[in-house]
Amino acid sequence: MRKVSSVLLVLVLISFMSAVGFAADRPLIAFSQVAMNHPWRIAMTNDIVYWAEKLGVDLIWNEGEADAAIQLTKVRDLLLQEPDALIMSPFQATALDPVKEMCDEAGIPLVTIDRSIDSEPGTGMYISFIGKDNTRIARELGEFVANYLYELNGEYKGNIVEIQEAVGSSATIERYNGFREAIAEYPDINIIATQSGHGYRVEGTKVMENYLERFPAGTIDIVYTHSDEMGLGALQAIKAAGRTELIGRLVTMDGQRAAIETVVNGEHLGVADYAPHFGEAAIKTILAYLAGDEVEPVQMLDFNLYHMTTPEGENFTRNYYNRMLAEDLFY
Repeated sequence: MRKVSSVLLVLVLISFMSAVGFAADRPLIAFSQVAMNHPWRIAMTNDIVYWAEKLGVDLIWNEGEADAAIQLTKVRDLLLQEPDALIMSPFQATALDPVKEMCDEAGIPLVTIDRSIDSEPGTGMYISFIGKDNTRIARELGEFVANYLYELNGEYKGNIVEIQEAVGSSATIERYNGFREAIAEYPDINIIATQSGHGYRVEGTKVMENYLERFPAGTIDIVYTHSDEMGLGALQAIKAAGRTELIGRLVTMDGQRAAIETVVNGEHLGVADYAPHFGEAAIKTILAYLAGDEVEPVQMLDFNLYHMTTPEGENFTRNYYNRMLAEDLFY
């Protein structure tokens, strides 16, 4: 009887140690965020936290205060904690490129989200870039604008002012280039001014105020902003200046509820979706890699264009906006 009891005790101890070991083996993932001073960035971080909990991984994270040097220093701090992998949304592509070498030296897999760095994904420990195709989205938005101007004027003709995202980020470069690729074949559609609003609503307002002073009524046909926040800021400036001819002439990217509401009520012409939901894809990619599976070096997530210019577009946009209201979705 004593022998049986001893065997049972050993089995219990083995089971307990296995359970403890399993808990201790939860992957530790580090996340470096650009900053936490923007609704889009806050929503992205919340999404990462949600999927870390849902997929059973431990998470440590910090933010770079919208400064490349600070973000680089804080990435070093994260790597000193020896995580199993690092997720980074870099402030600038070139300035944060040294992170790839740091991860190579530490043997820590790196996944970038939203924005890329200069190094090629799939080389060394830089296992994947996960984003949305900014170039393609901006190109489709540019084509949408060109077609709208044709319907408006009977020809492909019009003047556009642009408010860019943060200077030097891969997203800014791609949104800048993609839009121009679309309108390049229409010589009478011109971007007459471009300036950075750094992604913020207040800066979007300031840049738009400057444009309204420089360009009198009738000389601007479309306002193209690289983000919802700047688009909403530009709309505020237009309303304050009484430039009603520009109501319904704004196009932007991101897809927050406040911006889609302005599409529904006719104040924005269109919004291209770039919602900050990267957590599921990023963490599942890391878990697959840690399990020994091959992962795609470049992963592009789907997007939508919200507008009211066709019956199909109106129906799709209204339905999505109503869903956002019903489920209290910010993005």
